[in-house]
Amino acid sequence: MSRKSIALPACRWGILLSLWTGGLYGCLQIVHLSGNWGHWICGPWGCGPRLQALLACHGFWLMLLWPPAILLKRRLDPGTGRLTGNVLLGLGVLSLVSMTLYQAITWLPATRSAAYFLHRVLFVIATQIEIPTVEVIVVGLYLRWTRLPTTEEQIAAAD
Repeated sequence: MSRKSIALPACRWGILLSLWTGGLYGCLQIVHLSGNWGHWICGPWGCGPRLQALLACHGFWLMLLWPPAILLKRRLDPGTGRLTGNVLLGLGVLSLVSMTLYQAITWLPATRSAAYFLHRVLFVIATQIEIPTVEVIVVGLYLRWTRLPTTEEQIAAAD
């Protein structure tokens, strides 16, 4: 193998990695956008962080997980891709169920008001930035229900 044939893929991957890193950094910079976007997640169920911070964290998780998901989708055979998607979906749903149960055990008895329980659970899911529950579900859905075109479909689309 010649040096040129090795250097080209390495250069391509270096550029893609640099773009990915820049995208991650850019997502985190959303928190510095000016303006008062408000605390739109406030109510009797709690008050959340600034919207810029919330979008920065969720955007970071999506930017972190999406390129590897695309790479997996291209490299794995369809059955393994669906299985990986199912596993990620299962983990995401398990995380949602555990958050709901935790709120039912801790928050619900303390407030003695079931009227805002659904709001509280949605609040916890939206403000959960330590564990990328929503993002794992989105990536799982992508791996589970999308498919890449076959070679015949690519040829037909090019005509």
